[in-house]
Amino acid sequence: MMCLLFQHGQAAGTAAAYAVLAGKTPQEVCRSPEDVWSVQQQLLRDDQFVVHQINHDPRDMALKATVSATSEQDGSEAKQVISGQTRAVYGKGGCMSGQCLTGSNRWISEGLPASITLEWNSPTTIEQVELVFDSGLHRLFTFSIKKEDQDRMIWGKPMPETVKDYAIEVQSPVTNGWVTVLDIKDNYQRKRVHKLKLTSKYSALRVTVTATNGIENAHICEIRVYPQDQTGKFPMKPSGLMAGESRVGPEQPIIRLATPTQPQAWFTGPDIPVA
Repeated sequence: MMCLLFQHGQAAGTAAAYAVLAGKTPQEVCRSPEDVWSVQQQLLRDDQFVVHQINHDPRDMALKATVSATSEQDGSEAKQVISGQTRAVYGKGGCMSGQCLTGSNRWISEGLPASITLEWNSPTTIEQVELVFDSGLHRLFTFSIKKEDQDRMIWGKPMPETVKDYAIEVQSPVTNGWVTVLDIKDNYQRKRVHKLKLTSKYSALRVTVTATNGIENAHICEIRVYPQDQTGKFPMKPSGLMAGESRVGPEQPIIRLATPTQPQAWFTGPDIPVA
């Protein structure tokens, strides 16, 4: 119940902020499919889960990239960082079939150190990079006085799956050389937003994980890359985009999430649970 209340509060606050910025009443926002879409997309960007919705932000250059990694596990390939969904929510106790993407929706490496690379056919500016790390959402974490619950939880320290040390590099399209623009140590947060403000254009971006807070594999759920002057809140819905339609990557077939008037669902990736 508390989780639901937190989610509803975040959604209400986000919608209220949109209404103020757009100069509309809450009723006007609710009646506009385009406005609702923008609010839903902002919730996804803020690491919320929205039934039937995945990332369609047209400004996110990661969705236009070819993704590769130094190593990957079956069902948790590098391309999963642009699946548009930042968690696994299917299976027992999760969403009904057709309401979400299956699979792990994260990249998991075979070991450490490990790197994941996003490459573009046309070089792009990079003003902001947003990362979502695995924070053990499968693990029980609640307020409870029951000893058996407390013994199952991890209190007072980072989740072992969460990336601890990592670096972000960019590649020049002229020299093909890599330049380190950020080196982070002792991270414990799930969502990180890095304002790089790089005005030159780059052909690739690489994230290298050298340590986690307890396990021997890198786990990254999502990478977003926003170009110069395209980092604002609430994206505008692209013309021609249908509700529930997107692509996992530039080479992947269309994914169509089920809606009340469209019960079918096609997904890519293996149907495996996340431990």
